[in-house]
Amino acid sequence: MKNCRLFRRLGLVFLWIFVTNSLIANVSLPKIFGDNMVLQANKTVTIWGRAAIGEPVVVTFRNQVKKTVANTAGQWAVKLSSLQASEKPETMIVSGFNTIRVENILVGEVWVCSGQSNMEFPLAKSVGWRTGVDNYEQEVAAANYPEIRLFIVKKYKANEPQTDCDGEWKVCSPENVKDFSAVGYYFGHYLHKQIRKPVGMIQSAYGGTHAELWTKMDVMANNPLYDEVLNSYEVDVKKYNAYQQALKLWNEKTSNGKNISANTPAPISVTQPSKPACLWNGMIQPIIPFTIKGVIWYQGESNDSRALQYKQVFANMIASWRKEWQQGDFPFYFVQIAAHKDKTPQLRDSQTQVWQSVKNTGMVVAVDVGDSTNIHPRNKVTVGERLAFWALANDYGFSDVAFSGPLYKSMKTVGASILLSFNYTDGGLAAKDGNLREFMIAGPDKVFYPAMAIIRQNKVVVSSPQVRKPLYVRYAWENFMHPNLYNGKGLPAVPFRTDN
Repeated sequence: MKNCRLFRRLGLVFLWIFVTNSLIANVSLPKIFGDNMVLQANKTVTIWGRAAIGEPVVVTFRNQVKKTVANTAGQWAVKLSSLQASEKPETMIVSGFNTIRVENILVGEVWVCSGQSNMEFPLAKSVGWRTGVDNYEQEVAAANYPEIRLFIVKKYKANEPQTDCDGEWKVCSPENVKDFSAVGYYFGHYLHKQIRKPVGMIQSAYGGTHAELWTKMDVMANNPLYDEVLNSYEVDVKKYNAYQQALKLWNEKTSNGKNISANTPAPISVTQPSKPACLWNGMIQPIIPFTIKGVIWYQGESNDSRALQYKQVFANMIASWRKEWQQGDFPFYFVQIAAHKDKTPQLRDSQTQVWQSVKNTGMVVAVDVGDSTNIHPRNKVTVGERLAFWALANDYGFSDVAFSGPLYKSMKTVGASILLSFNYTDGGLAAKDGNLREFMIAGPDKVFYPAMAIIRQNKVVVSSPQVRKPLYVRYAWENFMHPNLYNGKGLPAVPFRTDN
């Protein structure tokens, strides 16, 4: 009897070992690799995954066969040589002790679209602030583009770096595009229309989030720039834990019927704080090192309270993404926050400084599509296409595409006037909808007055009878305004000030 029990137990142990090894031995891919995906053209393409320790892995795509062995952590990776763009659906085979087939793959241009709610804002109407773009019914119905592929990284805040995310590649269709980023869709659609190649868009966006949530913790730890944010998080954690404890005690008293009366209210609710780096951990780290062309970014509203620090915070974030991706200084194009009653010009100025100081970045001006009361303006097509202008001009050889509006260059005092010069005046400076407005001028006392501004020989002359000895000019330097200086290509001027 004892021998029978022993053999039965040994049999269960061997069965458990067999099942466990079978599960571990299955070669696998992270979810960023899947049916309908787009692989980046004209670059070395990294493919990676997991397998049993020492398991041979073979990746076959087109005429390339790449072999490797899973390391002692059960990880493997191979690199496909540069691929030519193709609209022909193809299959990738990944084999180890098992075989994976990834179908309907195209090769083209892959872009990540990230940021907070204005990037998350979907094409179609949904719930709450997700009101859809202008004419969203028609826009969704027309979005049938089999060579555009969409991947949404499921929103996830993680306290530690993750190795995978939830999401799947989908072919762009009216049904699949509804919940996708409107800015990302318009960027990808315009790009596809111009370059005539497949485009893959990876959405990784989360509303109401500041840049420190998207930055790797190693960048922020022991850096005084982030002390305020990190210390605030620790305080909020203590408040949240205290609330949880108070709620637990209140629930216990309620369930036991002790000391409960109308004068014993529940504790005031406290929201669980988001740990800095949590979105890097949960929504960016899992898709690295998927080979991409570049990033488009729409964020900053949540950093307005630290507008002056945002210049370095944002620059550090960009540098850390590039470092971790190990694909060089890839293009990083972003949207300057739109005009809004609660958003300061200092934040927009920090964004301008990032564009001017960080290599291979570009900025879209959106002050002319803002809404004074709605932080989520519905005109996303203008923003998406202006982002595409940057990519076309700088990454795809469209030398005739203007990508920026007028940018303040220099000033000269001429009597009681100031003469302003600009870069990016393609086709000449122009005033849209009447005389130039939103210019302010000041003398040595730095008291600013509304100014008269006129265009003369591709420069702007600014003056005011209230300022006899002008020294400083500001343009569109308000939370919300209606600026109207453009270049000949219809792109708006960058807000600026000449006083620091």
